[in-house]
Amino acid sequence: MARPWYGSPRSPTSADALRFAGLDWTVRQEPVYNSRGGVIKGYKSNVRDTDGNVLGIVGDRYKVVQNTDAFNFTDDLIGGDVRYETAGSLREGRQIWLLAKMPERKIAGDDVEPYLCFTNAHDGSGAVRACMTPIRVVCNNTLNAALSSAKRSWSTP
Repeated sequence: MARPWYGSPRSPTSADALRFAGLDWTVRQEPVYNSRGGVIKGYKSNVRDTDGNVLGIVGDRYKVVQNTDAFNFTDDLIGGDVRYETAGSLREGRQIWLLAKMPERKIAGDDVEPYLCFTNAHDGSGAVRACMTPIRVVCNNTLNAALSSAKRSWSTP
């Protein structure tokens, strides 16, 4: 399964970051069936295309945000000088994250390395979210710390 990827001296493109982190797959939606083979109305399963693993059962109105779209959004949000630091998935791909390093700043005389953290849940458990954080995300604990302590964040269901 996907492994977290930690940046290298060479700044990758968003496509490289997806590949390095093992996130270069898409999610397709399939019907959900009951034990008799009948379709359960109002629900769909989000399935990873590379291996058929079900990432979550969601309502009919749920719209998939593909990993490539998430990274492209971040490219557009930041502009031309994006430097991806880390990217990865949690819970077997149900949640993904990417972290882009922003230009260093001085605050009260100290160098601060700000990051833009983007996360998405393919299981329907959370919104698409972006936040500014000084925390370098490398695992679930640091992701939770970054999201819970962020002073600036944006999300959409």
